[in-house]
Amino acid sequence: MTRTMTPTRAPFPWRSLMRPPNWPLALVLLLGRGIALFPLGAMPYLARPLAGALWLWPRLRRTTRGNIDRCLPSLSDAERARLARASTRHLATSLLVALKTWFSYRKDAPAFRASFEGLEHFEAARDTGRGIILLNCHYNSTELNGAFTDQLPRGDRCFTGLYRAPSHAAADEVLQWARTAFTDRVLPAKDIRSIARGLKAGDITWFATDLEFGGRGFVWAEFFGVPAATSNSLARIAGMSNAIVLPVRLRRNRLEIFPPLDGFPSGDAEADATAMNRAIEGLIADDPAPYWWALDRFRKRPPA
Repeated sequence: MTRTMTPTRAPFPWRSLMRPPNWPLALVLLLGRGIALFPLGAMPYLARPLAGALWLWPRLRRTTRGNIDRCLPSLSDAERARLARASTRHLATSLLVALKTWFSYRKDAPAFRASFEGLEHFEAARDTGRGIILLNCHYNSTELNGAFTDQLPRGDRCFTGLYRAPSHAAADEVLQWARTAFTDRVLPAKDIRSIARGLKAGDITWFATDLEFGGRGFVWAEFFGVPAATSNSLARIAGMSNAIVLPVRLRRNRLEIFPPLDGFPSGDAEADATAMNRAIEGLIADDPAPYWWALDRFRKRPPA
């Protein structure tokens, strides 16, 4: 059984952004509105000053190099240094593409016309009638990934986006406004019951699960050979809803869809978290530069 939702974009949070404590956020969005006037192809060039500024941030530079050194030790030191700078440029571009997408995305806009690879995997999963979880990671622009996902031939399926809700109320309102440009609704990733209920009804659900997780329900699972605090929510949701899990990534302006995870979930929390991390590694390993290595993935460490 599937259901259709009438897409309704959340209202822009004018009132919240007019409050003085939220003026810095309002300024970012004002700049974003100006950036959105440029074509998508201009974003890598516009992002160069931002990439340079980000690289001057000691914590970001240290985290990026530390993650790459841990995860890709087979590369030479010079190769890892080049990769760190390239990843920072990709991150800066992704941030500008996000702003462009928030302000400019329309499904019928030529600039956002999607192309797909592996579409047969999605269509086979769709034709089973089961819910579908699109397993993502922070690779290239998450927002453009979502906009392309919006154009999948999903019929009357509801498209639900998941996110880690920020504690800042105005930022949460902005994300709700931004992501309902290309989803039917967004839900906090911790709202497992609502997510599973939607998947049982046939939802297509977009889920990036590569962030460090230190709350309830995490297990230690290797990520590129390094123990990482990993959420087991993907396995829990898939088990509760009988959903199919398809890894996907945005690469070179094309949404690539991979075969479903086999035998997932297995019922073993650590094995399932490891399988999920292996799938995410597969999205990254052959072209690691677009991955957001600046994410603090290994801050929490297992007990000695």
